[in-house]
Amino acid sequence: MERFRWPDGFARIPDEDWARQSLESLALKYDSVENHGWYRNLEPTLDQLQAKLEPGQLLIDYSGGTGILVDRLLKRDSELDAGLMIIDASPKFLRLALEKLGKDERLAFRWIRYLKEERRLERMDEVVGDAWLERGADIIASTNAIHLYYGLDETLRSWLRVLKPGGTALIQSGNIRNPAAGDEWIIDETVGAIHRTAMQIVRDDDAYAEYRGGLDDSGRMERYDRLRDKYFIPVRPLGYYEQAITNAGFAIDSIEKQTIEAKVQEWYEFLAVYHDGVLGWLGGVEKIDGRPASEQAVKDRLRLIRASMDQLFNGGESFDACWTYLTCRKPA
Repeated sequence: MERFRWPDGFARIPDEDWARQSLESLALKYDSVENHGWYRNLEPTLDQLQAKLEPGQLLIDYSGGTGILVDRLLKRDSELDAGLMIIDASPKFLRLALEKLGKDERLAFRWIRYLKEERRLERMDEVVGDAWLERGADIIASTNAIHLYYGLDETLRSWLRVLKPGGTALIQSGNIRNPAAGDEWIIDETVGAIHRTAMQIVRDDDAYAEYRGGLDDSGRMERYDRLRDKYFIPVRPLGYYEQAITNAGFAIDSIEKQTIEAKVQEWYEFLAVYHDGVLGWLGGVEKIDGRPASEQAVKDRLRLIRASMDQLFNGGESFDACWTYLTCRKPA
């Protein structure tokens, strides 16, 4: 069988500014989560991809970020005969994916722009190119991202327009409120719990006495609540996603739940990158208080995040989180 080939005239790497930019520290910090144990959440999706992706087919990794999923897939099967297109809305993350994987001829990269006049992101069918709209993708994967989509209905419809009839969409997230979760955490809900624990520590511990006054300013704290919700989108129930997926025209073939062990230290390291969103009220952030937090306030903030996690998880080294996996199909 002839090996996978990109269509004539198709540019794997578009001639765009993002592809020439320097690597950004935020992308490098985010990419380090690949080494965290809770990123075992990708293993069930990788198992499915190895079982479903056939020679000559195209996989689109939507919200593929820094390329962690595709990189792991290629490490599992270095001889994989398929096209792999990473699509993401962050040029910084996509630039790092290009740095890591761009020399591999099986890889293509597409940036989703924000259309200011229409106040929306480009849709998948607007960025893959005419050749792929005509041919169709075989599999779309979305890992650790669907809970972030504001225009979910139209995003899913655009996936349907790009997929071949009978094509597969593999969706997973640790931020879907699954009734099968039991006592397991929905991972982003730990952030709100950390925030509430931290406020109590500040009230009780004189080491944080200088920050107590801000807790009584309800207007300010509400602004920080809204900021936190931008960093960590409020968790929606599984039924919300089921309805959106079926309304878009997909059939849901299976819904599965996995328990993923998350190390407290590793989750702390991830949250420390986004400390403004977790506990920005301690020390302030410029967009709300008109000045950035001092160096000492950032140190206190990070120390408080860790202390709150130790208290929240009873000093344990890990906690159980619930991941939900949906296998969907475009009807033939």
